[in-house]
Amino acid sequence: MSEKGDGSEGCEATGLGRLFIGFYDLSVLLTYVGIVFAVIGICLVFRGELVLSMVCLIISGFCDMMDGTVARSFKHRTEEEKSFGIQADSLADAVSFVILPVTISLGLGNNDPVSIAVYAFYVLAGLIRLGYFNVLASRSTIEYYTGLPVTTISAVFPVIWIIHVFIGELWTAVLFDAALALMALLFISRIRIKKLSEAVQAALGVLAVVGIAVILYLDRCAKTSPHDA
Repeated sequence: MSEKGDGSEGCEATGLGRLFIGFYDLSVLLTYVGIVFAVIGICLVFRGELVLSMVCLIISGFCDMMDGTVARSFKHRTEEEKSFGIQADSLADAVSFVILPVTISLGLGNNDPVSIAVYAFYVLAGLIRLGYFNVLASRSTIEYYTGLPVTTISAVFPVIWIIHVFIGELWTAVLFDAALALMALLFISRIRIKKLSEAVQAALGVLAVVGIAVILYLDRCAKTSPHDA
């Protein structure tokens, strides 16, 4: 993607756009919020706060799920604003749902050669998917997805996290490696998946809140449970 040019062709700067390049209206607000939480999540991994980094992944997933609906509610967006929203969303997805999950898995100590190979495959598949649909954005259907959206990892990973709490560390690497490898294959597959209705998205938003509560509760139980039982 080229960075040449002054970025002013065909668009009139308003608000913060008079001072900085880019767009800063409400149509891209959730995309920005999602990427901020993703970066916070990555930083939290390096601080050893893996539970909070998982919470950040869930929040980023919710933001990504809703940002398209919010953006489409702004009926008078220019073509430049629409195109920027697509590009910004893909870049945010790369950090939130490709880099952050790998970082979380690394934070769990899954750094053996097999895990590293899985990470490379997962990142490559995520990059291929995001780049492919950036090119085909104008031709994408509103009825179904081709392949599994990368956002799905924000729902799958918390479930795996909860499972790993109960199965112990022995199978943790196998569980996360298998999940990432399967997700990578589904990212670039040609299976058709019906897109979610707004009602289902709202229900998933509620489940996201429940998921955060469950993860925080399990973490609190783990920290307060006696070790001499």
